[in-house]
Amino acid sequence: MPVYAESFLKNPDLWESGTLRFKNVPLKSKLVIFIVVGVFLILAVSTAVIIGTVTSQEEKLAYEKSIEMAGNYANQFDAQMEANQAVARTLALTMAEYGASDREEAMNILERILEENPQLIGVYLGYEPNAFDGRDRDYINTSGHDVTGRFVPYCNKIEGPMTIEPLVHYDSSDYYQLPKATGRDILTEPYFYEGVFMVSYDSPVFKGGEFAGIAGVDVPLEYVDEVASNIRTFDTGYAFMVSNTGVFLSHPTQKDWIGKKSLSDFNVKEIKSAASDIRQGIGGHIEVKDPTTGKTVIMFYEPVKTGDFAFVLVVPKEEMLAGVTDLRDRLLIISAVSILFMAALAYMIARSITRPIDDIVDDFKNIAQEAVKGKLDVRANIDVEVDFQEIPVGLNEILKAVVVPVRETIRVTNALAKGELKERVKADVQGEFRELGDTLDKFSETLNMIIDDSNAVLTAFQNNDFKREILVHGQGDFKLLTDGIEETRRALGLITMKRREAEKALLDYAMELEHSNKLKEEMERVINNSPVIVFLWKYKPGWPADFVSENIVRLGYEVEDFTSKRILYEDIVHPEDLEKMHEELEGNVESGCDLYTSEYRIFTKSGEVRWVDERTFIQRDEKGEIHLQGVILDITEHKKAEEALLQIEEIHKKEIHHRIKNNLQVISTLLYLESGNFSDKKVVEAFKESQHRVKSMALVHEKLYQSEDMVSVDFADYIKDLSDYLFHSYSVGSGKVSLRLDVDNIFLGMDTAVPLGIIINELVSNALKHAFSKEENGEICIQLHRNERRSLYRENYKNTETQVSVSEKTDRTGISRAQEYKKADDKLTLIVRDNGRGFPKGLDFRGTDSLGLQLVTALVDQINGSIELDASKGTGFKIIFQELKYKPRV
Repeated sequence: MPVYAESFLKNPDLWESGTLRFKNVPLKSKLVIFIVVGVFLILAVSTAVIIGTVTSQEEKLAYEKSIEMAGNYANQFDAQMEANQAVARTLALTMAEYGASDREEAMNILERILEENPQLIGVYLGYEPNAFDGRDRDYINTSGHDVTGRFVPYCNKIEGPMTIEPLVHYDSSDYYQLPKATGRDILTEPYFYEGVFMVSYDSPVFKGGEFAGIAGVDVPLEYVDEVASNIRTFDTGYAFMVSNTGVFLSHPTQKDWIGKKSLSDFNVKEIKSAASDIRQGIGGHIEVKDPTTGKTVIMFYEPVKTGDFAFVLVVPKEEMLAGVTDLRDRLLIISAVSILFMAALAYMIARSITRPIDDIVDDFKNIAQEAVKGKLDVRANIDVEVDFQEIPVGLNEILKAVVVPVRETIRVTNALAKGELKERVKADVQGEFRELGDTLDKFSETLNMIIDDSNAVLTAFQNNDFKREILVHGQGDFKLLTDGIEETRRALGLITMKRREAEKALLDYAMELEHSNKLKEEMERVINNSPVIVFLWKYKPGWPADFVSENIVRLGYEVEDFTSKRILYEDIVHPEDLEKMHEELEGNVESGCDLYTSEYRIFTKSGEVRWVDERTFIQRDEKGEIHLQGVILDITEHKKAEEALLQIEEIHKKEIHHRIKNNLQVISTLLYLESGNFSDKKVVEAFKESQHRVKSMALVHEKLYQSEDMVSVDFADYIKDLSDYLFHSYSVGSGKVSLRLDVDNIFLGMDTAVPLGIIINELVSNALKHAFSKEENGEICIQLHRNERRSLYRENYKNTETQVSVSEKTDRTGISRAQEYKKADDKLTLIVRDNGRGFPKGLDFRGTDSLGLQLVTALVDQINGSIELDASKGTGFKIIFQELKYKPRV
């Protein structure tokens, strides 16, 4: 409470004085003050709310836009890095299964990989001594071999033309020794080799379970600097990339920092904090002064997971929030102009109202001064404005009517004061003035009767006679007197009987209390010897306990810890379970439930976490207050057994999906190797298409293996990875044919994901092979959405499901609508479209000899879907289907 308000409340004289001073303010000034202050408060509050809401939303949108931009660029670089890593991993798997032991053919494979992947600068193999074919001695100092004869070919185009030379420093360098020591894929830190800034992806090669060598690729990082340096945001924002350790991989202006300077070299607390997040693979943003421009900037950083790099977007703060500042200034100007306008209008209104009132008030003042002097014959001036004329006319009538009865009342009142109770009002008056005279007469008569009757009763009291009743009952204050005497008489008559009854009641209560105490002691003994703990809580913040059973010592606490309120029940609940408990309790209280059960974790006094099962009884008294009674049972061992079973089941699922994925990858590799034994393009193409189909199935199992629930696939992420693989496989890397994805965040089960993945594989592959000529630019678009009818059903049949649950037996129409709403919600729509040359006219895609389109139509039927062809602009296939819901297989 403010100090001045508290002073007014504590000092009534000061308060009254302040009120009187405000009453002395003219009405015109009051009207102006009230209108202007009211308008000012309304505009000030509304303007503050609007400015706060709008500016915070604009600022939030600016931050979200920058974060999204940084994330998109990071994802683009991540996809490129992951594709490069996949080349090294595929080469390693190929060589692990390679049994021909032909060194010349193996080097041809390296040359072919380097030709098909223009983003690479080098591809190489490095084998242990005699691990390739046992003939190292025959190849000493030949192409791709050094003085040891080991098979270590390094196919590269560092100097322009493609050359093959032996690897160097493999006995000491990380690119060979780390895969050998760890048996896992590695990515090197960025480094300079023969003047080229690059990184290396290396994968180990195993034969018969033993390490045989490595397969690797070199990726130059010059393109990273070119792409990142050309990125611009707002007016002067820019972007760069750094490695996991903070080393600069690009910079738009400071080229001498690349590969030499690190974020940790800047002695700035915020930049060091960002460098620490980047090392841990965490994204975020900081506000800092730019070391190159000196401006205050917001630095957004997002991890590039494949490669342990990070993409950094630098945006000047004043540019990002320029729109917010301009909007705030405009709103302030509008509010100020509105206040000035309302002040002028208030003054004009007040002036037009108060002028005639002032004239009437002056006239009233003169009449009042004369009336105070006893001159009741004075009359008000009726020559005023017509709207106020009734006021002085009415006053004159009042003065005329008051003079006669006032004088007569004074005469009769003086007579009553002298004891002349027979005196009556003689004036010929009407209405309330007549009632006033009659009241004076009745007053004297009633007063005599009450006095006589009361004296008779009081005399009987003195003789201990309490049977004499009051016969004359007055009204108002007289009634209080007569009723009080009557109540006193009755009370004295009953006092003896009530005293005896009270003595008997006290004796009965003492016996019941003794029996109740014995029952309470027996109940407490049973509870304290049982495994359950009993609490009585108050439905208040923190859940203070009114009672707790003595066996709370099982958890290390004392009863007094809770009853003294040193510990609230909420204090011993695990923080991660508190929100759930609050929601359950509030939901059950609001729904009128009186019993529910819950499982959660608590802490013992020693800090040990225990699982408990609680049965909570919700009690409501006559006043509507809520009391809680809880019975708690320790179920920790039971929960541990459940968790162990779940972990075993999850491990089995992961192992199954991992083995399926590996087997499908082996099949894909075998198809790739087998295709090399044929020269017929149709046969090679058939092997390649089969390899893509196997890859689409393997990718589903890989996503299931990576998912948290081991049941559903993040299909948006799956479509992106599958599309990148197909574009890469068909050598779409020049940018002439682009990919546009418009996919909702949808998760699908394996039974739907596998056929749908093969469908997308076939449609995208057909578009890449047939839709565009070699020099033609184009676009392939993939869309996947929930059926749009859901919004229509939500609008027309809102709350239908709730209505069905309430009146299930009587509203059959509501049931059908709810079922139709659910059915519409389960439908999904897939569209694969290109803007190429179009589907051949007159050709029925359902009756073609193409194995791919035959697979598409068969798989659409498998997922209970329908397919349509749109050849108006290019070629587009629209598939509407419903996710398959199969019961879990035992």
